[in-house]
Amino acid sequence: MFGKILHANDGSRYAFHALTLALAIAKQNKSELHMVCVEEVPYMPEFIEEVREATGTAAQRIRGVLQRARAMAEECQVELHTHTIAGHPVRDIIRLAADLDADLLIIGATGHSALYERMIGSQADRMVQLAQCPVLVVKLPVAKAAGPIFGKILHATDGSKHAFHALTLALALAKQNKSELHMVCVEEVPYLPEFIEENREATETATQRIHGVVQRARAMAEECQVELHTHIITGHPVRDIIKLAADLGVDLLVIGGRGHSALYERMIGSHADRMMQLAQCPVLVAKLPAAKIAGTA
Repeated sequence: MFGKILHANDGSRYAFHALTLALAIAKQNKSELHMVCVEEVPYMPEFIEEVREATGTAAQRIRGVLQRARAMAEECQVELHTHTIAGHPVRDIIRLAADLDADLLIIGATGHSALYERMIGSQADRMVQLAQCPVLVVKLPVAKAAGPIFGKILHATDGSKHAFHALTLALALAKQNKSELHMVCVEEVPYLPEFIEENREATETATQRIHGVVQRARAMAEECQVELHTHIITGHPVRDIIKLAADLGVDLLVIGGRGHSALYERMIGSHADRMMQLAQCPVLVAKLPAAKIAGTA
């Protein structure tokens, strides 16, 4: 399904959780697996010696990361192509993903407070915003001793074209892994409607829209010969999707994402950003049509 995978590793435990999953997916798909480490030095150092010290420390750390990663790959019997770049992590990882024409970017991420993420952001957030291929974000260890990598998948849809791109990918993954696939639609009504009539109209409109989304999704699932379990919830999209993912005990949350300006994402955020922050399972963000990937399943 994924012909070429890029994993970005900063040496953190979160990055090695992501590498473990990257190796499993690469082995399952017989993918060409690449790993990149970016050697980041001070942006505006005061002294040349400061640059030399920072570079030396970074180079030593990266050598250790590469050694550990190669040992993990050898144990999994997966060939690992490594890249070391001196520069800016986000910019250069995104550029390498494009140059390699990667089908999937896999990264580790830490959780921060909502205020931190909205005001400052994180490298993981920015890579998801800028990448042209699907991005898989991993925070916790994924323990799969045997069986499919993703036994249970939840796809969250808002009926947008981005969400249907994500559904195409979710169906392909579910078919490949023989996963139990769930889809959730959240019926969101005005938080503080001025009139009861306004609330009633909004609810009726949302219900009609969701009915159309579910109908289209079921037709897509039937065509792929994948059983689709649907859930319709009235409430808050982020909170209730994350709760359902936890209640179901899913191995993967698949969502659609779209790019905004950096200012928008940092100051306001998006549902996709907040789900990545709060989900305990890996989150796969699909931003472009997945026809290329699904077609090679």
